[in-house]
Amino acid sequence: MRLAAALALVAAAAGAARGDPDPHRRVAVLEYRGGSAELEGIGARIAALLRKRTSLDVVDAETARASYAAIESDLSGCAGRADCVARIGGKVRAAEVLLVGVGEFGDVILTFQRIDVKSGRAVSRVAEALAAGAKPDDQQLAGWIERVLPPTDLDRFGVIRIAASETGANVAVGGTARGKTPLAPVQVAAPARYDIVVAKPGFVDFRASVAVPPDAEVVVRAELSRRGERPWYGRWWGVAILGAVAVGAIATTVVLTSGPDDDVPVHVNPF
Repeated sequence: MRLAAALALVAAAAGAARGDPDPHRRVAVLEYRGGSAELEGIGARIAALLRKRTSLDVVDAETARASYAAIESDLSGCAGRADCVARIGGKVRAAEVLLVGVGEFGDVILTFQRIDVKSGRAVSRVAEALAAGAKPDDQQLAGWIERVLPPTDLDRFGVIRIAASETGANVAVGGTARGKTPLAPVQVAAPARYDIVVAKPGFVDFRASVAVPPDAEVVVRAELSRRGERPWYGRWWGVAILGAVAVGAIATTVVLTSGPDDDVPVHVNPF
């Protein structure tokens, strides 16, 4: 977990150097209605999608209300003004507010404003006209979110750390050569599944398929056996998968193979 956190900090620092916002920053998703009853619960849906699609620290309206009882009346008084909304975001310790607005002008108007709390300004805006009674699905909502957030917010990563019993073995992750053991931890896009091959002349290739959750570290312990001798504990290779996930309990599934005809699934819960 410390290693994954360290790599996340490095990635955040590199992004900051390019001017990208911190992909782990706190964002409050607040809902403002201009007298419309359409799209009930839209703010909560957007917050749920952000938690699923990004590494942002998302504060939804219900969470914000627990520490700021007057948030809804104060937000209504802001009438969508960015500087006013930013002050509300500051009270819930958010770096940004994603203001989801619902109004009606013949059509239903759904708006998104990404408001920077420090400057009090709207960084980006998106508006969509919808027919009355429309019920956008998650794919549509995700498309609008992608237009209002910086692309770096939608990139999520995990870490694969390979601990091999032999030095000088060639390592491939997802079909890409990554170097020789001992190997530095490999940062990969997540969630995704990766095939891992550790190979050294004179040894049977080690092969594994690992599912990498976002914001997690997966540790693969590759025990290589010399050709002609059995692995140390029987038919299959020794491997350990440890998933250190930031939020929630996710089971990691690993498929180990000692040759083209042998495989066994192993299910390990992350700590």
